[in-house]
Amino acid sequence: MALGRRRDPALAARGRTRIALGTMLLLLAFLAAASIFAMNRLYTTAQSRYVDEAFPLRERARDVVLQMLNEETGVRGYLITADRGSLQPYTAARPVVRSDLAGLTDLTKRRPEIAGDVRALRASVEALDKYFATQIALVTQGTSGQARAQGDVLAGKRRFDGFRARADQLLVRSDRIVSSAEASQRRTFRRTLGLVVVAGLLIAAIGITLLLYLPEHLKLIYDREREARRLAERGDRASRALTHVADAVILLDRSESIRYWNPAAVALTGIPEEAALNRSAREVLPDLAAIDGALGAGGAALVPLRAEGRESWLTASEGRFEDGRVLVLRDVTAEHQLERARSEFLATASHELRTPLAAVYGAARTLRRPDRPDDPELVSRLLLVIEEEAQRLASIVEQILVSAQLDRDEVRLNRQVADVSALCASVVESARLRAPTVTGIELDAPDGVLADCDPDRLRQVLANLLDNAIKYSPGGGDVRVRVAERNGGVRIEVADQGLGIAPEAQGRIFEKFYRADPDMLAGVGGSGLGLYISRELMRRMDGTLVVRSLLGAGSTFIVELPRTRKL
Repeated sequence: MALGRRRDPALAARGRTRIALGTMLLLLAFLAAASIFAMNRLYTTAQSRYVDEAFPLRERARDVVLQMLNEETGVRGYLITADRGSLQPYTAARPVVRSDLAGLTDLTKRRPEIAGDVRALRASVEALDKYFATQIALVTQGTSGQARAQGDVLAGKRRFDGFRARADQLLVRSDRIVSSAEASQRRTFRRTLGLVVVAGLLIAAIGITLLLYLPEHLKLIYDREREARRLAERGDRASRALTHVADAVILLDRSESIRYWNPAAVALTGIPEEAALNRSAREVLPDLAAIDGALGAGGAALVPLRAEGRESWLTASEGRFEDGRVLVLRDVTAEHQLERARSEFLATASHELRTPLAAVYGAARTLRRPDRPDDPELVSRLLLVIEEEAQRLASIVEQILVSAQLDRDEVRLNRQVADVSALCASVVESARLRAPTVTGIELDAPDGVLADCDPDRLRQVLANLLDNAIKYSPGGGDVRVRVAERNGGVRIEVADQGLGIAPEAQGRIFEKFYRADPDMLAGVGGSGLGLYISRELMRRMDGTLVVRSLLGAGSTFIVELPRTRKL
């Protein structure tokens, strides 16, 4: 599993091939674009030069000449015949001439170089129109006017010749525009042809190059891809195997960033894979320094791991390679907790057993002393001590045996409908006989409250809760036992006014061998098994056991039993 970047020949060959193919595609696209541009330019030039400019210019110029000839013909016929009907060509041609001159004037907006010729032509037309109007007016005056008009024919000829010269000059200008358009088209065609030829040559060169080198590169790519697939399949198999490994496997690169985080690592730390990958290992695992320290010392040390508010105990091993290292973390939290519980049990059991054994041993030694006074009352007290301490020893041994049976799931229940009120009254009466005078025990229970349970086991649970309430109330106070039906079940509360339980200890007091006062600073002993046994028994009776407590203000243990009914 390589983490560093290496130059792969297959990737390089594939990259060069892609560049060549991409360049060819770009050139083809350029060739197509150039062809389209050329055709569009040729079309646009033809449209602009011929259809929109040259042809209208030439046609309107010629039409002006034709229509002016019509005007001249009509005026000449009128001079000869004095018949108003002869003026029909003249009157028909005049609006056409005006329209043609207006069209030529519009063309000067796109062709300013013809503006002077158009203005000169318009001036000639206006001069001829005035001349024609004068001639028509003279003929209208009668025979004398007609004679005068006929005598001024040469002046009209000069004006018309000037008009023809202006029109011819405009036609020459239109021919030049057409020639210019043709030259522009030829240039556009040659340039486009050159671009197409160059692009075609480049495409041909790339194609020949690909034909020469592509097979070799493709073979290289194929071989590399096949090798990559083989490595990927092997890596995938390894990854699937690591997915099902119970140990946390963490892959770190040279910069100590996390590159692999298997599901066991997620389960161990509570950190999702996406939240761990590509992050610094020291950010994700604040205890990495301790792990590395244990590894440096031989890897045999037990290391705590704190991540996302969780604490686990683990052993670590590592494998180093060129691009980083692999950490393998094994969760031994359960083993650690078991070992800690065993240590606590040994410490607790040795202390709890030592006290009654010492009392029994001392009483027995006293009874056996030859110099013991012959005092029946002393003998009775010593025998009572032996009896009570023996009962205490039996109780401790019984708790240990029951705890072992619960662990092996060997506890059998005798489920039946029991009178909880009567059972609580019996337990309270027994507790009153054992309680010191400074502690009062009160019972608040209505008659006839029934529950489906094991009466003996429920009695054991309640007796333990009452013993704890008395034991953890060294200063005295009232202990209250309340029984009530609630939500189809039975609720039993055992409340005291004693030492109370710290908030951080309330979640652990039901653990095996745990004691809220392990060092007995308050002078309270115990095996640490009573509450564990009580909760486990309640679970097996489909009930619950919880606690509410305030340090220094007493505790209330709440038993909930389901499926109750009244007589």
